Amino acid sequence: MQNAALKNPGTKPAVLITGCSSGLGHALARCFVQAGHPTYATARRADAIADLETVGCKTLTLDVTDEASIKAAIDIVERDCGAVGILINNAGIGLMSPMEIAPMADVRNQYETNVFGLLAVTQAALPAMRNAGTGRILNIGSSGGEFTTPTGGVYQATKNAVDSMTDAMRMELKQFGIDVVLIEPGAISSKFGVNGGLIMDENGPYAQLMRGVQKITSQALASGAPGTWSPDELAQIVLRASTTRRPKSRYRPGLVAKSLIHLRAWMPDRLWDYMFMSQLLKAGKKPQ
Repeated sequence: MQNAALKNPGTKPAVLITGCSSGLGHALARCFVQAGHPTYATARRADAIADLETVGCKTLTLDVTDEASIKAAIDIVERDCGAVGILINNAGIGLMSPMEIAPMADVRNQYETNVFGLLAVTQAALPAMRNAGTGRILNIGSSGGEFTTPTGGVYQATKNAVDSMTDAMRMELKQFGIDVVLIEPGAISSKFGVNGGLIMDENGPYAQLMRGVQKITSQALASGAPGTWSPDELAQIVLRASTTRRPKSRYRPGLVAKSLIHLRAWMPDRLWDYMFMSQLLKAGKKPQ
């Protein structure tokens, strides 16, 4: 990968990461700065990432739903380095809810953050990247972008959109020396599930289903759970995808992510439906 840090020849490309307040974003910032990259860690609140300054990151306030905030952050990186060399679109929120009761304000917020925000940050960074003739964009998607599970419809729809946009970017930007990569992890042991939230529907028609989702999700996101990756482990995958000379178009870290994607590709719809609904309803059944 050529060097896009135009104002600092010989240095590694500057990295801008969104959504660094916790989990994967926090691990990514630490990983890249330790690898010697000028690393700009961003979040909506500066106090949420203040600790990253102590390990050498430059921290910026960036709200992916605010165009002025995006421009201000990109301008700082370009002032310092000439261009963003590696852009990691990590910011995202998740909401688990049956479609019937998903609050529309929360639905819109997920799209604003996961889809529109990702594109807005990318658009702001691209002109300087294109002029530099090199760069790399990594979009953090989800294995759920290739299949849908009960109560994940809205979140997984946003990740399906990220999948599609990444494909378009990859084709369009290659001519300018910019590689675009999709990362599709499965379960990550972090606060992401908690931060997004579950609509529990207490005493409503979906109460049993949501109890099952809460139980199984908690088990899947626990540190050390089978098939679950830690943020630090996944950050190493993203680092390799960011710096290898010929990156894959998409990475599906972990056996569970790969297995579910391939399983969905051949499993009939009704069988897939039964497999998930029976498991979740059983898990959510109250003891007699």
